[in-house]
Amino acid sequence: MARSIQFKTSVATVLSGLDVSAKKLQELVGREKPAGQHHMKYTPADLRAARYRAAGLVPPTTHALPLGSTQLPPVIVTRMTKGGVGKTSVSVNVAASLAMMGFRVLVIDADPQASASNLLGVDTTGYETDIRHIGHFLRKAEKEPDAELPSAIKHIYEGGFLDLIPADITLAETDASLVAVMASHARAQLFLNRNGAFLSSAYDVIIVDTAPGTTPIGLAFSFAAKVSGKVLTIVEPEGSCLRALDSLASNLAEIQSVTGAEVGMEVVINKYHPSLKHVRESMGFLYSKYGSMLNDSIIPQFSGFARQLNPNARETAPMVEVEPSSVGAAAIYDVAKSLIRSYRITMPGMPVGE
Repeated sequence: MARSIQFKTSVATVLSGLDVSAKKLQELVGREKPAGQHHMKYTPADLRAARYRAAGLVPPTTHALPLGSTQLPPVIVTRMTKGGVGKTSVSVNVAASLAMMGFRVLVIDADPQASASNLLGVDTTGYETDIRHIGHFLRKAEKEPDAELPSAIKHIYEGGFLDLIPADITLAETDASLVAVMASHARAQLFLNRNGAFLSSAYDVIIVDTAPGTTPIGLAFSFAAKVSGKVLTIVEPEGSCLRALDSLASNLAEIQSVTGAEVGMEVVINKYHPSLKHVRESMGFLYSKYGSMLNDSIIPQFSGFARQLNPNARETAPMVEVEPSSVGAAAIYDVAKSLIRSYRITMPGMPVGE
């Protein structure tokens, strides 16, 4: 069941990305504080309306405003050849942040471990589930739209701001079956293209969380990332992660040599701890070898990322939702804002970058 989400004024002003006062933000939102409510609480729909009004436009009256074409929204594919770097945690928290900012986000969990699904509150521990994962669609070679796609989507936030195509362990069967499929590298692009009309009308951005390592599904989505020209990768500044980053760069170069698809990397540094010597040394390596690919935002070591997966918590939710005023959340917001620019994420009828 989709959940409602609200945040206080101080968080809303940061999320809005607008250089306005709290009073001006409320004016742009266009509604008064409800009677009996001590402080104004904002929703993703409020910030979406504020963005339109700040651009001098009337907010659309329906949440699914067609773009007038089948052009896909930006697709952010996350890849890393090593696990444990925080890729899924960053991916999900960025997705939640973009949704809180008022963008309509679809997360595709392309990892049989289903960590993204679990973090978003979808239980995948049982074998008897109603999950229809992305593997169901990647196995198909048809060019006609998938009529069953809407029913595969789980609604995480009310209003269509954060949706999910979840995964479970049976997604591993698709990885195995794609090994023997001709042109399997093109299956993700085929899925996106044939469902372009639906995806372009329902979402402003799509975020794909792939499994660590090099898998057929990961390769297929890496090939699909040729449209944006890059995959998003997360790296922890320590030796084994740096070697994994080299491995990913080599893998993308191999994709280009075999398919002709030019796919680079945008690198986000995670778990940064400046007092550790090996971290400082690793940062020097990153800047010297991958400096042009590094995202300007750096995510510090923050315990809130561990708390979001606490099995004793009443419900599982992204850190930015549970601790929206924290240092970790602020870093994630910065990453999300940078991706709005670098992936040219926008809303229907809005100029890119607004």
